[in-house]
Formats: sequence, structure tokens, C-alpha cells
Amino acid sequence: MKRYLITALSLLLCVTAGAQRLGVREEVRADWNKSSGLDCLLDLSPKALTPVPKGYEAVYISHYGRHGSRYAYTGDAYSIILNMLAEGRREGNLTARGESLLNDLEPFWEYVQYRVGDLTEIGWNQHQEIARTMVKNYPTVFGKGSSVDACSSPSVRSIMSMSSCCAALSRLAPETSVYEHQGITDVQATRPNQGSNPFKYQGPEEVFPYAESSERFFLRHFPNYKDVLARFFKNPDKALGQRNPYNVFFHLYMFVAGMNSLPQDVRIDVKDFFTVEEFATLWETDNYERFREYHAYRTPCSSIVDDMVEKASQRLAAGSRGADLRYGHDHVVMALELIMDLDGFDRAPAHQDDLVYWFQTFRSPMAANIQFIFFNPRKGKSGDTLVKVLLNGEEAHLGDLEGFPYYRWDDVKAYLKARTDQFVFRSEDKGWTVKEVAPGLTYRRFEGNVDGAAQRIFIADWDMSAPGYALKFTSSVPDVRTSDVFKAHDGAVVAMNACYESTSIVLKVDGEYVTCMPNNTIMSTGVPNWKNEGAVYTDGGSKVWISSDGKGKTVDQQRTFYSNSTAPNIFSSAPMLIDDYDPVGESFAGFQTDVSKYEYEDLHRHQGVRHPRTAVAVTGDNHFLMVVVDGRRAGVSEGMSARELTRFLRKNFNPRYALNMDGGGSSTLVIAGEGDPKTHVVNRPTDAKGERTVASHFVLVHE
Repeated sequence: MKRYLITALSLLLCVTAGAQRLGVREEVRADWNKSSGLDCLLDLSPKALTPVPKGYEAVYISHYGRHGSRYAYTGDAYSIILNMLAEGRREGNLTARGESLLNDLEPFWEYVQYRVGDLTEIGWNQHQEIARTMVKNYPTVFGKGSSVDACSSPSVRSIMSMSSCCAALSRLAPETSVYEHQGITDVQATRPNQGSNPFKYQGPEEVFPYAESSERFFLRHFPNYKDVLARFFKNPDKALGQRNPYNVFFHLYMFVAGMNSLPQDVRIDVKDFFTVEEFATLWETDNYERFREYHAYRTPCSSIVDDMVEKASQRLAAGSRGADLRYGHDHVVMALELIMDLDGFDRAPAHQDDLVYWFQTFRSPMAANIQFIFFNPRKGKSGDTLVKVLLNGEEAHLGDLEGFPYYRWDDVKAYLKARTDQFVFRSEDKGWTVKEVAPGLTYRRFEGNVDGAAQRIFIADWDMSAPGYALKFTSSVPDVRTSDVFKAHDGAVVAMNACYESTSIVLKVDGEYVTCMPNNTIMSTGVPNWKNEGAVYTDGGSKVWISSDGKGKTVDQQRTFYSNSTAPNIFSSAPMLIDDYDPVGESFAGFQTDVSKYEYEDLHRHQGVRHPRTAVAVTGDNHFLMVVVDGRRAGVSEGMSARELTRFLRKNFNPRYALNMDGGGSSTLVIAGEGDPKTHVVNRPTDAKGERTVASHFVLVHE
């Protein structure tokens, strides 16, 4: 059965009246800045704040901030009207106002065309002031031993905004250590709705509560749009030509609204471009369009809420003071306001014309920010951790949660989980299932969300100190299915696929070399052979070890080393995931989002993207783990990169050593009495014909 998500219990009528802004249209008409919507400037004036409860002090700040004032994010905001005016001049279709505007626009465009999207000095200063306010209002957060961790979306204006705030914090709080960073792994905390996010959350299918398109909304509210064009063009219809009026005015509004963000000496006087009533109406049409766009971001942006809760919990548990800062964009701020239902933001009235009473884009101005301020009892005092929520510096309500403005942290965590659970498939709620197959052998199965992706992971956990077990390495010609190898061994309790193709690796079974890296390249690809960084060894009994013996060696050096080994059984493979507790697999290939430039067998394409995975690991307490991750099943099990598998194993088992084996369609795990009734395969191999035949296997027998 499909789940559908209708906006905030859409068509909600019985809501608290206090959250409505019934006079919002009058507000907007009276305030040009608010009429500018997403382009309005943040009010940086001091805000009235409720005094901190007696005996408490601020200890930590969790922050999400929009970048500061910028040039328009698209050149169309400037070029559409410029091109229309230029055409009008050539065709003799300009009025005197049109000629004057074109004369202003031409040098303006020369200046701004290569600055589209860039942070302005105004934007830089906004984040400097936010930093000053944090240090001034909450000095106990910053001091000796405190730390600030800041991350940003890939956008340069967001990175610059982060740097502005961090530079100010370093200057104003010199005893605080400040670290700023940006990378693909920061996406879940900064801009998780971007299309290239490999960790993006999945959730119920969105149902927009209103049938009217944004274009129809515009035409219904602004039918006299040609009156505006007539100020600049003698023939408005000729000026429009084949252009879509809605698209033209979408960008005209952005052009005018964004002028206040630009340096004073660059601005064009556009205050008489629209009347007050026209500008307010365009704000309302843009407001509707943004709601249409942003409400769907509640699912992916819920990862930021999870990140805020997780990092706050870690900080509080460690007694660490400081702040976690995240930088991104207006649509993320507004999605967070919707997710958290800040001040009743996530409400959809019965008619779309009433939406403005609940949802207003000017609540995400340039440099908008949401801050959770955490307070603990002072030394010698006792009490709950308290949290205050600030939206653009003003105290904000978390929906109908009791306790405003100082909420109990436990209540906030429960509230935020209940909110995000509405928008996200929480398959991790299924979590781990654990079953003892036999004394010393445990079957562990995980089904859940890992870094924003659905995963199914299957593990045979063998306690090597348990008596009666032996691990066998097998090699077969021709290739055979893992389930057939399992059936062929008396006493077999587990079987799993093992190595890559025989021409690339080392296979030594019962003292005899089957193959020892005959090729310097991988098959016929010409890609240098990278598949022998590590190896797993066994004496054929209960002694098993993993080592990075091939790391740092040339192919010839690896071949020499392995051919001289006295170990009776060797399976080589790559990459090493964990080497003496060092998570080396995190950096082996990174996480690749564009692999088209790599040949298929290149290590970046092979290990840097999500695939089904097979791995082995040895723990510090003498357990041997045989691991299979299902993959290539969107929304069910996505598969993992080498980096993700490293992190998963480290987080859940902290093995001393772990080695990636052959994966993809080869990944198969068989456990006695489990899985398929006939084959006992517990995972789901991805080949269309089912189990793939392979040349090498691990077989655990109970003798």
C-alpha cells in the first residue's frame, strides 16, 4: 500500500489562531523589505528575549543559516528584461521610461554578469553580526576548551557566509577552536535536497494540497500585468512576443526584490518599477510558488533535523561546549520551518488564497537562521537540559509543544522525531535481528536507513574461540554457485563468495597455489591491478587473520611476497577497509557521484559508488564476520561504497581488521537453516538469473 503525505494534515481548519498572521497583506504593503520575500534583508536589530531560568547557563548552540545577501542566483533575473528592452530599442517600441531603464541596465549588466550568485559585502557583514550576537548573548558557550564545527553546502556564497561567521567567532572568542569544512559527506547537514545527494532520505509520496498551478495563480491575481509592461514598451504584446508572462514576471520580481542586497553604488533605482499594490501581489504569487516547491523538501531536509539532534546529544553527553554551524539556502530554512512547524508554519488552509496567513517567504530572509540554544544547570545545580529555539533571533514556538520558550531537551527530541517520522521512511526502526544458529555462530541481519539510504545487511558472526569449527577456502573450475558449495561440504554452516576473477588475485588452497596474480592489469581493460592490497588467511581450522600485506607494493612486489608466503590458505582482495582499527577504506576511493570518466574496473568506479558488497572482518575479541550487503534495489537496499561499508562496520562492530571481497552480482551468503528453504541463501543476489557462479568461496564447517 502506498503512503501519501498531504501537507500538514492539509486543509486544516482547526488550528491555533495565534500562529496566523491575519494582517500579513497589510504588513507587506507597508514594508517594501517584506514585499521582497526571499530577497528581503535580515533584521539584525536586538531582539527581546526571555531571561534565562535561574541557575542555568548556555552551553551549546546548534545552528542552520542561509547564506547572506547576494547577486541574483540566476542571470535571467537581469537578462530577460535587458533583452526585452534591447529588442524594444531596435524595434522602436520603447517608451521614455523604457529608454531610461535600458540606459541604466546596460552598464549594470556589464558589472553583474560575472557576479551572478556571488555573496555581496552586505551578505558578509550579516554573518559577522550574527557571530557577534551569539558571543554577546551566550558568552558561556564560547571559551577555553570550546569548539565550533562549521560545514556548508557546495555553493560558494554559502561557503563565504560560513567563513564570515567563523572568522568573526575566531576574533571575538579567541579561546574557541573553529573548524570549517565542505564536502560530499556534509550534504545531509547542509543541502540534502540537491539532486546529486547520494544519501537522500526517502519518504511518502507528496500530495500538493492545491490543484491550481503557479502560473494560473499568477494570472488570476495579476491579470493586468500588461499595465506594467506598458510603462516601458509602447506595445506590450510585441515586447512579450513568445515569452511566457509568468516566467517574465517571476524574474522581474526577482530583479526588483534583489536590488537591496547589492552594493549601494551598483544599485538601480527600481522602487517605481511596480506600485506598492503590484509588488505586494507579486510577493503573494511568488509565495505560492515557493510553497509549492519547498513543501516537497520536508523529506530530504529531515536529515538536517536528525543531524542537529545527533550532534547535540553527542555534545551534551561529552560535556563539550561550543557550536555546530551549518550553512545553505533559503529553501532549506523554509523546509526546516515546515518540518518543525515553527510558529505554525506547516499549515495548509482550505483555500490557497489563505496560504499567506500561515506561510510567508520573508521568514527566510537573506542570512536567515534557526538556532537551538542549549542550557544546562550551573555547576553544583541539578535539573533538565533546556532548549530555546530562535528564528532569525526571535524566540519561536515548536508547534504546540508545551514549555515555550525554554523546552525540555527530552521533549524536543521526542517532538522532532515525531515530526520527521511523518516525512521519512524509517526503515531503521526495524534495525537488527539476531539469532543464534549454533553455539558460537550468530546470524545478524540489519534492515534500515544508513546515511540516508535503505540497506539490508547480512552477517554470519563466528566466535573463533568456540570449539568444533573450521574455516575452509575453496576454489572451483568451472565456477559454481555458493549454495552448491555449501551443500557439497559435510557439516557446512556458512558459505560465502570470496575473491575477484582468478586472473587478478592470489588463490592458495590447502598449500597449493591455484593462481598468483598472473595479470598486471585487470582482465582486458588495461586498468592497473589494484585488487591485492590485503589478504585473508587461514590454517584450515579456527585460526584466521587479515593483513594489508600488499599495501604500498607494486604488482611485481605483491606477487613475490604472496608467492613466498608459508600460509596454507590465502585469498587476496581489496580494498582494506579497516587496518589495525584505522578506517583506511574511508579514503580508498572516496564517494564518487560522477563515474562516467572512469573505466568500469577503475578503483574509483568500482569502490567509490554503491554496489552490493561482500566483506570479511576480524574483531579484537576474536570473532570472524562474513558480511554481505544487498544492493541495486532502490528504496529497499541501495548497496554501499567502500567508504560507507567501512563506516558501518566500524560503528557497529569496531573490528580490528576488515577486507572488502568481490561484490556486485557475486555477493551471496548462505547460512544453515536460514533464508531460502531450498538454498539457504539469506540475501538477494542481483543477477536476473539468480545466484552467480564464482570461482572461490569461504566455507565454515562445524566438524
